[in-house]
Amino acid sequence: MKLAVHELYGLNERAMSCVNSITNMAYMLQHVQDLAFKKILERHFPLHIPDYS
Repeated sequence: MKLAVHELYGLNERAMSCVNSITNMAYMLQHVQDLAFKKILERHFPLHIPDYS
């Protein structure tokens, strides 16, 4: 499949956005002190990590 430059750029932006979200959530899970927010993160974090098993 051939992609145009702007399509590759958009794909890269989306991929980096996903990586950034996962990285931030993993960091916050280790450092957040608000229990309600931590529960939300614990519930949502696994949804951002694909399971390829």
